[in-house]
Amino acid sequence: MNDKQAIEGFSKRIAPFVGAVEHSGAMHLSSDRLLIPLIASICQGTIPPITAQTQAILAAGISPQVLLETVYQLSPVVGSLRVESALAAIQDAFTAQQITFTPAVPDQTDGFGAQAQAALYGTEIKNLLKDLPDSAGEFIPAALTNHFFNDYYQYGVLSVKDRERYELLALITMNVSFQINAHARGSLKAGNTESELVWSAIQLLPYIGFPLVINSVQAIHQAALALTNHNN
Repeated sequence: MNDKQAIEGFSKRIAPFVGAVEHSGAMHLSSDRLLIPLIASICQGTIPPITAQTQAILAAGISPQVLLETVYQLSPVVGSLRVESALAAIQDAFTAQQITFTPAVPDQTDGFGAQAQAALYGTEIKNLLKDLPDSAGEFIPAALTNHFFNDYYQYGVLSVKDRERYELLALITMNVSFQINAHARGSLKAGNTESELVWSAIQLLPYIGFPLVINSVQAIHQAALALTNHNN
């Protein structure tokens, strides 16, 4: 008996499905869809696929700066430990391929992230947490603005539109419904179309399964309908 027989049996079943999802994604999204499996791996704390995912991203012509900026901004969503573990695997892939690059530097105006947050979300989190004791309701929203938005959005490597889409995909992977609903609206307001968000979520199917994706595309659809009705 082949000691890898169980894994090989599963691979025969999942590989055609992964291929079908990737083929359909290529018809609706640009090459940056290859970042989506990497986002899923990091959010789930799954390190083994990251080397191959990094290689595929670089082979598609996506720059190391874009890859890294996508990964860095996951830290406020999933925490620094998972991001640091992923970065170790990414660095190994860079080293193996002798990848060199110029690190990104801040190139947006001071407070750019806070301005983006205000435009997309207003004071939603501040209002939600205002009744917490001992100034906690002030600390969390301020930290969210300063770290989640200002510390990352000041790097123009990624547009606000792309940042919002990638953050939404991370939240979908984590299955946090309140944030999914909020960031579905925010992603649409940032310039993503409903089709872009739905097809981006579909790219997660092999990695998080049908229930989370179906729930999430419905949330995206409802957010799009609400935004259209509000604008009419």
